[in-house]
Amino acid sequence: RTRGGHRRIPVSEAVRYIRDTHTHVQKPELLGLEVAPQLIDAEEVDVPSAAARMLQVLEEGHASAVIGLMQWLYASGMSIAELCDGPIATAMTQIGERWPHDKRAIFIEHRATILCCRALNQLRLSIPEPDEDAPKAIGAAMSGDMYLMPTLIASLVLYEAGFNEINLGPNTPLDVLADSVIDEAPRLVWLSIAEPIRSKSQLAEVIKLADVAGAHQSMFVIGGRCTAELDAAMIGTDGKPRWARCKSMAEFRRVATANS
Repeated sequence: RTRGGHRRIPVSEAVRYIRDTHTHVQKPELLGLEVAPQLIDAEEVDVPSAAARMLQVLEEGHASAVIGLMQWLYASGMSIAELCDGPIATAMTQIGERWPHDKRAIFIEHRATILCCRALNQLRLSIPEPDEDAPKAIGAAMSGDMYLMPTLIASLVLYEAGFNEINLGPNTPLDVLADSVIDEAPRLVWLSIAEPIRSKSQLAEVIKLADVAGAHQSMFVIGGRCTAELDAAMIGTDGKPRWARCKSMAEFRRVATANS
């Protein structure tokens, strides 16, 4: 408790309360929420302003500012998908485009990635736990794909949507993911593909995973910047799609919840 006898609550609980009750916060800085002045009094989040502020705090590299901004945007009503498709994606794209013109670009990008992952994991604490009988989901990024954020974001989108999700992380052998589908029989399987499919054997592994998911009545969803090259293999021998391909986290959530 505080010195005045009031119950002390975690910031994550305060963020959840603000979001659920649509409470307007006059001084978010008292909660450790990092907000640009133009965002405080707005009736709804201005995405360009939020993206500009996200870029600024990621460039400056202060973890508390990144965490505070994401918590504020979530408390203000943005979904995880909207947060990631909008401010985070915009800021990270702008940072990535500085290479090779800025020699510090790789350092800033890697640091920004870690800060985003840290903030997203913190944000998870503000999301209610799924029900005990919630549908299961399992996913990962395939072997050779070292990107942390896409599969982390996918898992968080599903968690917010009420799934009991398991994120196996980046660089996951697809036979490991296939075995987990057999063992866990999830409602949904996701695969992040941010690196090109470099061989016929890699493509065969994706198709095999799709077949395993289908055999266990699991919906198979792929996403990432290198998924379009798999379109030619999308239709199976039975004439049905092997997977659904999503181009955004918002689309991913819609597809997932439509089949939950």
